[in-house]
Amino acid sequence: MRLLITGIRGFAGRHLARLGSLLGWTVQGTSRHPGPPIPLENGKQAILESWVPESCQGPDALLKEFQPDAVVHLAAESFAGASGFGSEALWKANFDGTRALLNSILLHAPKTLLVFGGTGLIYGTPALAGAKSRETDPLCPPNAYAASKSCADQMCQFAFLNAGIRVIRARPFNHIGPGQSSKFAVSSFVRQFAAMKRGLIGPVLHTGNLGSFRDFTDVRDIVRGYTDLIQNGEPGEAYNMGSGVATSLETVVDHLCGISGLQPEILADPSLFRKSDPLVLLSDSEKIRSRTGWVPRYNLIHTLRDLWTDWMTRSDSELIHPFTPNK
Repeated sequence: MRLLITGIRGFAGRHLARLGSLLGWTVQGTSRHPGPPIPLENGKQAILESWVPESCQGPDALLKEFQPDAVVHLAAESFAGASGFGSEALWKANFDGTRALLNSILLHAPKTLLVFGGTGLIYGTPALAGAKSRETDPLCPPNAYAASKSCADQMCQFAFLNAGIRVIRARPFNHIGPGQSSKFAVSSFVRQFAAMKRGLIGPVLHTGNLGSFRDFTDVRDIVRGYTDLIQNGEPGEAYNMGSGVATSLETVVDHLCGISGLQPEILADPSLFRKSDPLVLLSDSEKIRSRTGWVPRYNLIHTLRDLWTDWMTRSDSELIHPFTPNK
């Protein structure tokens, strides 16, 4: 199996590259910035090629030469906090970049299977409070990030129906785990707890809305979902990926108090609240389970402990930025 991962240096991309290597696949990847090969498992390496989705040009030469059996498209602007209609860069990366990739596949590697890395956020608030979102539900993206991914999702289906490109649309819900940026809530909480544990900041946790509920899944389970879809998914279909369990951010903080042994003051920052965000996001993942047998293997406590260990191995400067040391 020849696997190409766009955005291989990203959070999910790095985990997917390692898993592909363990499966014995030949892995290559793209990044916005060129660089040396990426070390993988068992002494293997992933060749790294430069591709900038915002350029609106596809990776023609790479596809023509590598002829991947599968492409997992993860290169994107992935932060959901974009305000208003979003920046031009966000739309170029998430929509125009996907369109350019589809065109390149059509012209240079038409037999390739494309797994589009979308998001469960495109469903928005369910019609019934607390209901699980299904692949057949209408798309109602609540913010610019989700809107750009929704448009790209629909472009992929258009490419399948009208150009015959073999596309599977994956819709993962919130995934967390080692290596995640602290731009995202759970990783931000863990980083702050680690900085407190080291005595680098005072015992105050800065949060957004802890009353929101999310469907958290370990990133290592999500990337296994991608490989399961490569092997057993049906082109032209969309597949949710999530735990099916709604957990409040308040509960996540409680778990982190237990893991760290700390009881910080909670300071809710109004600037971190996003009024457009659904109160509850929850996945119905029966479709991928029935098709491939995929089920999450990591529970939330295991994932949080691994994320805690990850941040506790970081340098002091990584832990306190952008906080001011308070010794």
